[in-house]
Amino acid sequence: MKLRNTSKQLNTELVEKFNALGDGTRFRLLELLIEDDGICVSELANEIDISNAGVSQQLKVMEQAGIIVRKRNGQKICYQVDESNAANKQLLNLIK
Repeated sequence: MKLRNTSKQLNTELVEKFNALGDGTRFRLLELLIEDDGICVSELANEIDISNAGVSQQLKVMEQAGIIVRKRNGQKICYQVDESNAANKQLLNLIK
């Protein structure tokens, strides 16, 4: 099935992002990040009841796939969905 109005490159990017979200924990983290822009690791860990290290590992996969970006908030590093590219916008539209 081909998505409407998407190029081959965009389709490839979407496949990579869906692969990164194939894990239920990462998908849940994405849901939390969509709900609240800029959440730190400890807050995410409390929400899904896993260790900070476990959350960090999952966020690394999502960051490498270009789904999220990190930003500094004082001494904390927080994460948010990267809405700056077409693949992520398409992904968010599909999820919503």
